[in-house]
Amino acid sequence: MTQSQHSQPGVLTESERASFREQGYLIRKILDDASVARYVAAVEASRRERGDAARMSNLQFLQPGKAIRGVQDIICNADILAVCRDLLGDGIVIDGASLFYGDAGIDYRQGWHRDVLQVPDELVDPSWFSDDYAYNYVQMNMPLTVDGCLWIVPGSHRRQLNAEERTIFGNTEKMAPVDAAELSGGRQIVVQPGEAVFYNNYAVHRGYGGVLKDRRITIHLGFHSSTRPPTCHFGVLDHTEYTVDYLSSLEPNVREALRLHLVERAKHPEVNMFHAYHQQFLGKEFKTT
Repeated sequence: MTQSQHSQPGVLTESERASFREQGYLIRKILDDASVARYVAAVEASRRERGDAARMSNLQFLQPGKAIRGVQDIICNADILAVCRDLLGDGIVIDGASLFYGDAGIDYRQGWHRDVLQVPDELVDPSWFSDDYAYNYVQMNMPLTVDGCLWIVPGSHRRQLNAEERTIFGNTEKMAPVDAAELSGGRQIVVQPGEAVFYNNYAVHRGYGGVLKDRRITIHLGFHSSTRPPTCHFGVLDHTEYTVDYLSSLEPNVREALRLHLVERAKHPEVNMFHAYHQQFLGKEFKTT
């Protein structure tokens, strides 16, 4: 399977596209039970091979030294790419891939935030949070177990923080304290194994499970369209690690997806600054394994 850069029939209805634009998220069934089981087995095998006993981890599975080979082909899934084309346009390019693993009993809490955490305050542009902004990025959570950890304030990507949100965010556009008050507009998104939630990461949202009752395994992806200028998120993958030797070791479809990423990155040197900020953020603010 390869990524096609040509127009293909849409999979979303106009109502679904309108709902994504207005509400900021969309849920679609993507994987069947056999595919979910295959990916869970790949995660478990990788953990055994690594001797990984961490009860919680966020693994960048397309990076050398952290790769989960049996999971990587999810970035080439035709149904995922078709939804992204309907939301963003043709020329879909992978630009973010991590796997969250958490054992039952861990305490998982984030504060409400927009995904501009890696951007210096003075570079955060309020126009990003408006109806006029040309959003060219979509994030996707693909759970392999039942997952109710994504919370979102529908429609908040289209506006500035309201009075209630400003009370808990204070003078930043980035993140509210973990122990801040609840938001009355917050909605919990519960997704079943094999379903995916596609969402606008400029919406006010959070990852929150409290003390997990069950194990959580969720694949997290980000996509960009080459038909429009990039947002500050393009450049999440650490392309500097994609050597010829590493790329040649990958499955052909995964290698081609990363080649397209490298080609697109080379077209937009202006995102190098944001790439550097994001790598700093991963290393200091959001520990990964």
